[in-house]
Amino acid sequence: MEKVIAKSKRKLMVLNGCFSIFRPWHLEVDMEHKSLTVRRRNWHLISVDEEVVRFTTIRSVKVDTHLFGADLVVKVPSGKIEVHYLSKKVARKIANLLLNR
Repeated sequence: MEKVIAKSKRKLMVLNGCFSIFRPWHLEVDMEHKSLTVRRRNWHLISVDEEVVRFTTIRSVKVDTHLFGADLVVKVPSGKIEVHYLSKKVARKIANLLLNR
């Protein structure tokens, strides 16, 4: 099965004014287990926050494009999951994967 892994680009983080380049977002779409995993390092850089969502709980997917890069917003019943500073191509690919599952 297909597994897509994406990470925030540090260059896009700096170009968009985010200077915490040591805390990029990591996104993993696992088609075999039908899950979406988002990881990001805590502000103290010691541990990692992780959110795992099943595809069945996804309500909507939004790609918010900027001059440099794009953000991916996935709405779930408990709120929303945001991944910032992805390349536009990768963000659209992941959105299509999630919507056409």
